[in-house]
Amino acid sequence: MTIIIIMMAVTYIPRVAPFYLLSSDSIPPMVRRFLSFIPYAALGALLMPGSLYAVNSRPDISAAAIIFAGLLAWFNRNIITTVFLTVVAVWIMLLLF
Repeated sequence: MTIIIIMMAVTYIPRVAPFYLLSSDSIPPMVRRFLSFIPYAALGALLMPGSLYAVNSRPDISAAAIIFAGLLAWFNRNIITTVFLTVVAVWIMLLLF
């Protein structure tokens, strides 16, 4: 029973500590801006390697689809439309090339 309580404390303290130690007023704006980009960077690092080989033996089509999806997401800002149109674009590229 003691080990469970110790494990609970070790898990709970690092999760709750930032709420008590850092408030939104104490973080400098430059650091707050830097931290806001981390989820996007982590997501890109996780998705990019798999995206290059999403179409078997056709990394050229995968690269074109990544560029197309990036441009579409930049101008559209709707993830459902971006994913749907990128899938359609890959399908068309596979038919044509």
